[in-house]
Amino acid sequence: MTSSAKASSTKAPSVKAGNVISSLTVLKGFIDSIPADATLYLDLEGKSLSRNGTLTIITILVHPTKVTRLIDVQTLGSAAFTTPGTNGKTIKTILEDPQISKCLWDVRNDADALWAHYKVRLAGVTDIQLLENASRITDRTYVRGLETCVENDLKLGFAELHRWTLTKRTGKSCIVGDIFSVRPLDTLAKEYCVNDVVHLPALQVTYTKRMNSQWMKRAMDESARRVDEACSPEYKPQSEKKKLRPWGPGSGIKELTMDDWLEKFDDDRINSMENDMFCDSDYDDLKGVWEN
Repeated sequence: MTSSAKASSTKAPSVKAGNVISSLTVLKGFIDSIPADATLYLDLEGKSLSRNGTLTIITILVHPTKVTRLIDVQTLGSAAFTTPGTNGKTIKTILEDPQISKCLWDVRNDADALWAHYKVRLAGVTDIQLLENASRITDRTYVRGLETCVENDLKLGFAELHRWTLTKRTGKSCIVGDIFSVRPLDTLAKEYCVNDVVHLPALQVTYTKRMNSQWMKRAMDESARRVDEACSPEYKPQSEKKKLRPWGPGSGIKELTMDDWLEKFDDDRINSMENDMFCDSDYDDLKGVWEN
């Protein structure tokens, strides 16, 4: 994707109860509201999310409508995936449609849980964690976590970054208490869910700008392979090998020289300055994900 994204809100947004979908009537309306050409930014939550745990919530940020919803899978059960809107589509058909782009940060355990518990096989996936790894100049040995990348790769203001990080870390400390299975959902749990998708569009744009077409193809191919791996009987959700990059020096892809990278850095810096001067952004302020 070539859309640019900015998250410039400095006021802590409030979470509306309507963000949680726990009735089939509301679910149908949400399905009907998703444009045919939408890009969906997803994150799943549960206790030990995987085939060995539970899947309780699916968070979906819809671009370009900027609507964010939390689908309460624990309450709706399999009906969360099989209930059609008036257009005949279901969450299952949307997630399995290769023509609808789905973007996640490390798709593996999410895909594993969807397949193991509800026989939903993700398609059309871009794994933004792989984009980050592929976009590096050197040292692709280990993949990185979302928190590290939000802190280091986005130009967030101090207050915004502090708020995001505090929500992330506070939520993590409560996960052992299985906060995602408590009903009604606690405000912190809802904020944590939205927190995990709100900056995915901006990260995707950042890493896409750093890559050439060869690495982009490699990342997209590997995204699909990750889904296949996660749906296989041999997949190990907690394997230490998951920390390693999926590609090696023998990948056959031409590395950019340092001169190439410096030239690319200068071009990106100039483009960024122009965007800041003229407020040119194809992707509006992401604070709208809280307001719709």
